[in-house]
Amino acid sequence: MITNTTLKIGQAFIVDGEPMVLTAITNGMYDFTDGRFGFGRRLGRRPSDTKILNSLKVAEGVDTHAILGDLKAGINAMVSFNNSK
Repeated sequence: MITNTTLKIGQAFIVDGEPMVLTAITNGMYDFTDGRFGFGRRLGRRPSDTKILNSLKVAEGVDTHAILGDLKAGINAMVSFNNSK
């Protein structure tokens, strides 16, 4: 089983065939984002999740700041839209 010392928040991994950044590890749950709010992946304790976690590969050459910047921009756009109502 992957441990918190193996995965680092802010690091990019290949999840479901695309680069995603690990954004949080909470109570055995691992949250990944592809830069779009509401998308990404949460992996946890299910046997299928364990298999994915154990086979994760680091996404080499991926700009993690760009992915996280896209996520932040999307969230800010939704907040601005909702505040304008």
